[in-house]
Amino acid sequence: MKKINLHNSKKVAFWEFTKGIRTPMFLVLTFVIPLLIVGVGSLEFITQEFMRTQETELVVLDETGEIAHRLQEKTAGTNIDLIIFSGSKEELKAQTLAGTYDSFIVISEDSINDGNFQVFSTDPRDISPAQIRSHLEKTITGFRLETLGLSPEEITKATKPIVLDVQAIEDETPFALGRFLVPIALGMILLLSVIFSGQMLMYGVIKEKRNRVVEILLSSISSLELLIGKIMGYGLLSLLQVGIWCLAALFTASRFFDFRELGLTLEILLPPLLIFLLGYIMLASLFAALGSTMKEAEEGSQAQGLIILVPMIPLFLSGLLMTAPNTLWVRIFTHIPPFIPAMALLRMGATTLPWWEIGTITLSLVISIFLFTYIGSRIFSRGILQYDAIGFRDLFKIIRKKY
Repeated sequence: MKKINLHNSKKVAFWEFTKGIRTPMFLVLTFVIPLLIVGVGSLEFITQEFMRTQETELVVLDETGEIAHRLQEKTAGTNIDLIIFSGSKEELKAQTLAGTYDSFIVISEDSINDGNFQVFSTDPRDISPAQIRSHLEKTITGFRLETLGLSPEEITKATKPIVLDVQAIEDETPFALGRFLVPIALGMILLLSVIFSGQMLMYGVIKEKRNRVVEILLSSISSLELLIGKIMGYGLLSLLQVGIWCLAALFTASRFFDFRELGLTLEILLPPLLIFLLGYIMLASLFAALGSTMKEAEEGSQAQGLIILVPMIPLFLSGLLMTAPNTLWVRIFTHIPPFIPAMALLRMGATTLPWWEIGTITLSLVISIFLFTYIGSRIFSRGILQYDAIGFRDLFKIIRKKY
């Protein structure tokens, strides 16, 4: 194998990056999608704030005479405007139908015993059952315990909520939520990156092949240098695009979630990031090699679906992988390309992989990258100059022969 001049690959990467970043489609996809993410997230945030501040009227018909005043104390200072009605159910129903009230709830001895409460409304869609249930459940639970003879202090003790503090047994440190979320998020980002950059990479190769521009390029640089440059250029382009999307998503999510709860450290971030980057390079080399075998973009679109589908197979088995991440067959397939990136990231989210296994997974990825890049360059060097589609027989001949 000839010595690779990475300077030539950098030139190709810079050319592909600067050319792609100016295309209207890239600019639209890169900035319109973040605007949609922020817009939808803002609407949800505004809606939640509106629901929290919107006052809800609720009339209570308490046939027992024991619950209404307790419930009124529980809802004091909330957005529930609770009104105690002293008449009959028929009178309250008539006034509600007449428009005096919007909704009402009936509390009886039977409902306290069996927990089945009836809420009536002129428009049930305006009722928030979860909000009413939250206040009512606390009130009814306290009343039940009080009727059993418990004091207010004993009731407080009996109804104190349970908090689970999951800790690692080695050093008894709290479990970092980032150990689960970071690998899963990187797996989704990897899928998006491969879909967009792989498509651009494949179509770029097909276009150059059709326009015969590549003949001029191959007269000054090797096919391997050209392939590496294209992977680098389109890879940086795709990662920039996905990075902007992620920033928009993080900005939107920060309104609902405190990221300090993730407990992120270098120990949590570095292994998934390493698998992500190496996995991206491996899959990108497959797209580049595949593009050199195609004659038209229509063929590439069909083949692209197959190349994306195969690495996605672990996602279809995610439920099984998350429940049994350390079984023998899962460990084996975590070292077999092209399943390595998705399998490894899913397992990292489900369990803590030992360092030696992270090392073997990384080694498998590196070997796969060299293998796919080498085979891809062989196909690239011959397939890029062949203006007809390449069949399976031609592929085997290209890989076996020395050119």
